[in-house]
Amino acid sequence: MKDQTERLTHSERSCLQSVARGQAPNATAKPDGENQQTSSDHLASARRKLMASTAVEAVARAMKLGLIE
Repeated sequence: MKDQTERLTHSERSCLQSVARGQAPNATAKPDGENQQTSSDHLASARRKLMASTAVEAVARAMKLGLIE
């Protein structure tokens, strides 16, 4: 898993961090034009890389690995 987690993009980490703060996954779209589908795609990609079934599980794994706070 370590090799995959090193490849998390900034956007994937940002989406995970937003979910960790309690924001809904579809509320992580950025005001600079990133739409909700793109945010959902980033979150789904992070979930795959972290081998997590849910966003909550992905956040927990990312926190455990020190990828997000």
